[in-house]
Amino acid sequence: MSKHTVPLNVFVASTPLQLMSCTEARHAYGCPADTCLLVIARPDNRETESQMAFLAEALGWHGVETIYLKKSTFYFRLGYISRSLSGRVIHRLFIGNKSSWIHEIFYRGLDSEQLIFVDDGLATVKYYHAIHDEGIASRISREKSRLLAVMGIHLHRIAPEVIAFFTCFPLASSERVQVRVHDFPVFRETFALSARKKGGEPLVGFLGQPIGGESRPQQLRDQMAHVVERHPETRIVYFMHRKESRTELERILAGFPVEIRQAGRPIEVEVALSGEAYIAFYSFVSTALFTLKKIFPDMQMCQIDDQVLSVRIPFYDKIVSMFREIGVETTTL
Repeated sequence: MSKHTVPLNVFVASTPLQLMSCTEARHAYGCPADTCLLVIARPDNRETESQMAFLAEALGWHGVETIYLKKSTFYFRLGYISRSLSGRVIHRLFIGNKSSWIHEIFYRGLDSEQLIFVDDGLATVKYYHAIHDEGIASRISREKSRLLAVMGIHLHRIAPEVIAFFTCFPLASSERVQVRVHDFPVFRETFALSARKKGGEPLVGFLGQPIGGESRPQQLRDQMAHVVERHPETRIVYFMHRKESRTELERILAGFPVEIRQAGRPIEVEVALSGEAYIAFYSFVSTALFTLKKIFPDMQMCQIDDQVLSVRIPFYDKIVSMFREIGVETTTL
């Protein structure tokens, strides 16, 4: 049988969590390596690229055909992919970012037997509810659509009436969305969590987020003061989000007994491999509170209920409810 007659399973990811989610989906849906194509679709910065390269190797994608859509050659490579896949039979199409125009090109421009959305952080929750309220809104402008057409990319498909979600969040199936929930079995096996050793002094982790606008500096100081008050004798490690600036954080958190750390690996991997003894993690609404709790169910996770920032988060009450459902504690400023 010719390679081009074998149905493909195509995975599109732009962030470390999306790639982790694609990995779990590849296992859950039983996709053999020789039927898979992984598309790394324009990561936002070098830190993201580095983390995804690490995950691709660690989670077993090194034997899978992979296409990188870098910023410098993005449109050229995108046109190449479109032409090469236009005649292929695509069994399943796994999409990481449901609200990205880049990812939309794939699920509206390629024919597939099944479209499956995998996790993209708490944006998954936002999009799940948006689908029920307004359907799937296009992010591709008329001008961009015309440009794509010139490149030979024709957006001829519409999203199916019933969307499949593969997620770690406790979302319910409905007439619009069919949900399949997982708890990271591939990640657990890859990093041998049962053998993880704890050593050294107890630590408290704080998960950074690049949100808040003008309110961010003061609210971050208030959140950190809250954590210090709850753990006065414990060293606190601030894990930077890949979009945060160390210079800015050092200015905002000056005076707090905090170590600011750029892990260099996704936080889930860092906690699994570091061997350090984290007694708790705190954040406002970082997705990692959720993923870490699912991967390390015995570890204390605390969501800081910040009423100033909560008004900026769509479906905040639903998100907090889901945190509580899996055992993440809520602590109020």
